[in-house]
Amino acid sequence: MLKIRGKLRAAIAGLALVACAAFGAHADPASEMAGKKVIFVPISMGITLTEGWARRMREHAKMHGYSFEIRDAAFNTGAMSALLAKAISDKPDVLVVHNPTVQLLARQIKQAEAAGIKVLQINLQSNQPSSAFVGANWTRIGTEIAEDIVKKCGAGSGKSGKVAIIPGQLTAADSVMMNEAAFKVFKQHPEIKVVSNQASDWEPEKARQITVAVLQQNPDLCAIFGHWDVHTIGAGNAVKDAGLSGKVLVYATGGGEYSEACKAIESGTLTAEWSYDADGQGRDAGTMIDLLLQGAKSSNGSMLTVESPLKIIRAGPDYDPSLCWRMPKKK
Repeated sequence: MLKIRGKLRAAIAGLALVACAAFGAHADPASEMAGKKVIFVPISMGITLTEGWARRMREHAKMHGYSFEIRDAAFNTGAMSALLAKAISDKPDVLVVHNPTVQLLARQIKQAEAAGIKVLQINLQSNQPSSAFVGANWTRIGTEIAEDIVKKCGAGSGKSGKVAIIPGQLTAADSVMMNEAAFKVFKQHPEIKVVSNQASDWEPEKARQITVAVLQQNPDLCAIFGHWDVHTIGAGNAVKDAGLSGKVLVYATGGGEYSEACKAIESGTLTAEWSYDADGQGRDAGTMIDLLLQGAKSSNGSMLTVESPLKIIRAGPDYDPSLCWRMPKKK
């Protein structure tokens, strides 16, 4: 199992104490950070998750006078490796990476850290530890969703107990950790049967096609566990088209942004989302960058880690729009 190294920080405030201890109470953050360079290499821009993070990180850069540049891999893993190699050669002070799989960027993260570049991993971890991580606790999410599925589809529910899992990629950190946690729960409930565990490559249309095939083979399917709301909406649309809305539960994870996740929950396309609040993650990432630029580090050399608080957004009478956030309209 992929593990987050180091002591969990419950809040950014705890990290601020580390920085203060290192630099003294009278340190001037602006003078420490001005003129430094940060490069962000996401899996892809153009989605609310990464756009939301970038907006908040950009705000911090503007506030403190350091540069913030994005190198967009546009869902191309080969391009991402090349972009990361170029970013390392440009010698930024901090490199922010969004790992598509647990192994793809491991060697380069190690290379960057060895060259004195602090690496912040955001939301999806590599097997290679680095200076810092900001993101969701995937083990907790996988456990909680699996427990909810057992409650709705397991013994005494009158349902089939059949579940389909749709990861983005089977080797992505979220999928590795959530699957491991979910299967651990399901193992304790033999009435739950996972009838499909096929990756969509993050594509809504592929998730829809997978769901169509699964429903043809299992018309009594009870639940779908999708590992990201954007592609899981494709699965939810397949459930709707089959006339099974409300009968087949559609669970997702995601950043909780209104125009995608919450509209899908309002319409019944998604049954529930375990949201890690992308807007809050962006603020935490911006603060973590500030601290890394000031030299913050853990006392024992492990990763500085901030775990994103979870919000559970449910369809129906329990729907609470205040749990969603909205991307500001571009001026």
